[in-house]
Amino acid sequence: MQITTVNYTRTFNLGNYSSEKIGVELSINEGESANQALDVAKDLVEEYHKKNVIRLKELNFFYEEKIEEIIPTQSKETLTEKTKKFIDSCKTKEELKAWELMSKSNPELLKHYNNKLKSL
Repeated sequence: MQITTVNYTRTFNLGNYSSEKIGVELSINEGESANQALDVAKDLVEEYHKKNVIRLKELNFFYEEKIEEIIPTQSKETLTEKTKKFIDSCKTKEELKAWELMSKSNPELLKHYNNKLKSL
């Protein structure tokens, strides 16, 4: 068997769901080692990738991690008060029915819901 070409390809993860695939194909002359050619191909691909990463950083290709603003969670009391306002704004029993399930999980809301239901 005579090996005349070797091919080395590698996919590099660039982060943020991006990648680059770099490959090289080398022709081998009679008497040259295929293993040595693969080592050379691998070195070429990895060297190119290192240079390309530097170039991509200079072009601001990579996203910098940003510290997101932390949004405080609502307290249960605040959510209850807002829900009461929505319940109070209902004009029909059909509108009010949309708040029934949420009211069942909170005794205070359920009482408010039932009072509004009685008033309609």
